[in-house]
Amino acid sequence: VKGYIPLTPSQVTVVDDDDDFDLGHLLKILKRRALTFIGVTALAAGGLTAWQVTRPSPPPAYRGSFDLLVEPVTSVDRIGLEDLVPETSGRTTLDYDSQIRVLLSPGVLTPILATIQDRYPDLTYEVLKEQLTIDREDSAKVLTVTYRDSDPEAVEYVTGQLIDGFINYSVQDRQADLRRGIAFLDQQLDEKWGEVADIESALSDFQKQHNLVDVEATKASVTERLNTLLSQQENTLIELASLQDLFVSLQNQVGFPPEVAVRVANLSDSPQYQAVLEDLRQIEREIAVESARFQTDTPMIQVLEDQRQQLLTVLEQESQRILGNVAVDPNAVGFQGEVSQNLVQQLMDTQNQIHFLQIQDETISQVTGVLQDEIQYLADLSRSFKQIERELTVAESSLNQMLTSRQELRFQMAREASPWELVAPMQVSSLATGGNLTRMLLLNGLFSVLLGMGAALMQDKFDRVFHDAEEIAAATKLPNLATIPYVRALEEQALVMNAALVSTIDDLLQQKPLLVSPDSPSAFAFAESFYSLHTNLRLLGSDSPIQTITVTSSRPNEGKSTICAHLAIAATNVGQRVLLVDADMRKPSLHEMFGLLNSKGLSNLISGTAELQAVLHSLPSNDRLKVITGGMQPPAPGGLLSSHRMHQLLQSFCQDFDLIIIDTPPLLGISDAKLASTHADGMLLVTQIERTQRSEVQRVLADLGNTVQAPLLGLVVNGVQSHNRQGYYNHYYSHYYSR
Repeated sequence: VKGYIPLTPSQVTVVDDDDDFDLGHLLKILKRRALTFIGVTALAAGGLTAWQVTRPSPPPAYRGSFDLLVEPVTSVDRIGLEDLVPETSGRTTLDYDSQIRVLLSPGVLTPILATIQDRYPDLTYEVLKEQLTIDREDSAKVLTVTYRDSDPEAVEYVTGQLIDGFINYSVQDRQADLRRGIAFLDQQLDEKWGEVADIESALSDFQKQHNLVDVEATKASVTERLNTLLSQQENTLIELASLQDLFVSLQNQVGFPPEVAVRVANLSDSPQYQAVLEDLRQIEREIAVESARFQTDTPMIQVLEDQRQQLLTVLEQESQRILGNVAVDPNAVGFQGEVSQNLVQQLMDTQNQIHFLQIQDETISQVTGVLQDEIQYLADLSRSFKQIERELTVAESSLNQMLTSRQELRFQMAREASPWELVAPMQVSSLATGGNLTRMLLLNGLFSVLLGMGAALMQDKFDRVFHDAEEIAAATKLPNLATIPYVRALEEQALVMNAALVSTIDDLLQQKPLLVSPDSPSAFAFAESFYSLHTNLRLLGSDSPIQTITVTSSRPNEGKSTICAHLAIAATNVGQRVLLVDADMRKPSLHEMFGLLNSKGLSNLISGTAELQAVLHSLPSNDRLKVITGGMQPPAPGGLLSSHRMHQLLQSFCQDFDLIIIDTPPLLGISDAKLASTHADGMLLVTQIERTQRSEVQRVLADLGNTVQAPLLGLVVNGVQSHNRQGYYNHYYSHYYSR
């Protein structure tokens, strides 16, 4: 396909599609394994038919059956309790599988069998159970009971006893189960009532012990009080800070501390002190007047000084009496005006308020500490209180569920008081004979066919080789570049195509001169497949031409050397200069195909023991085809193929040839092909029908994906038998060959 991008080996995986059988694939397998399929089918069919025909004919069998409705059909309760009982809906509540097993158990069948044995004493429980079947059709609420026997009278009698026995069981057993359930619930209810009473008593004792009705409400009340006090304390601290600032300001204005200011105020209010002070001031005025007139040592001045000193002594005595040990300048406190007295009063009031707020703050701190301790105490009580409440809630919930369940069981007992209903009574006309030889033979035939198909599939599954080209391409996900048909002539000769170059265009169009054995359409198709392969290779390299390719296979004897030789001949016939290199130094074969000497070859050229002219062979009849044989086997062929000398040789060959084909050894166990591919533009993988195994291809592709960098161009499927090829192409080649 033009524009196709070759895949690298790491992008290719082998798909195991053994389990993806479609109809076409199944038909292919059956066709391929026809002998196994027909043989196993015939053998199985013959054996089963012989056994079916020769065995004694069974006695006539009769069957009696009846239907039992085991659950109500309607979804509405007949006594109007559908709202109280959820199970009155149309949803089934019966485990039918378990119910059928119970009906077949000895506990149910033994009482019925006791009545039957009065008339048929030889009938045992094992025989009755074997001949009795109970089924349920789809999701219907009906059980179909069937009994088979060779005696029609026994069938009728046993079936009638089964009807009576199952209906009696439906009344007794089902209500007995409900009674046992109610009794169990009554016992559990007594225990649960006692548990609830104990928890309620514990809750009451807890409340009395701690004098609490609701712990959470009390805790909330205390928390609210605490928050109020904390807010009040915050306001007190703000007011206290404001008063302290005012106190400092007033003290600075008064000039005395508060205790001194009080005594100064008292001194200022003393009449005696004020009188002495007034006399002192009068003497000082007189001294001032007389000093202007007389000298200080005159008698007049001396008398006034003496009087002044006496008044100071009296004033000091009065001041000490009122102020105590506080030293104050009498002149400074001798007279206090109304403003000074007001400031002193404000200073005293501010000090008193500060003392009051400090006491209030201390009191609030004490109270908040008590409240915080109380809140912590209530938190501990709350955890215990909630634990008791949770236990009470759980116990009451369980109690309510048990009461509801008991009520539902009572309603269910009322609903199920009626027995199962016989929907289709057994009648004599409903008895039928059993046994059908024709049907058994048909089943034997179907089973034989399936057995033959299974044998064919198993044989094909264990056969791990590929059988057609489509299977190989689908498994490897690689493009199939050519399908090479099987030619019997290759068993006798190495080449089917003539190595001589076509001389005229007519010979190329006629094709027959190109074939060594031109007398069969298969040889014609063989030659055409190589022209198709060459064309596909050229289209793959439409963007970047593919000049050097390596050809390999997964295992020996898959025809890779034959593919290389015939591809080279086809390429020369379309005008290309081709170099065919035998890189399989371990087992070279190209020299035998073309009748050339192999004394010197590729191994000698790489190692330098021979010149190119000595190893480059020309064909007398084809000057466009050159062949380099393998040469003598070296001790390490891989080292020669991966050498720099090999790379240089291929680069020089690319200048003289249009196409270089390198025949390499198989991939499994040998690394020569991978080493040679590092110098090529791509690799062709040759696979052969009925020889290449899936596991080997999988190993090869996995190995290539981890090591080789050259792109994997595609597959060449070799050895395709004529019966594996499509009829259209056989007709096509025969038609053109006959012209």
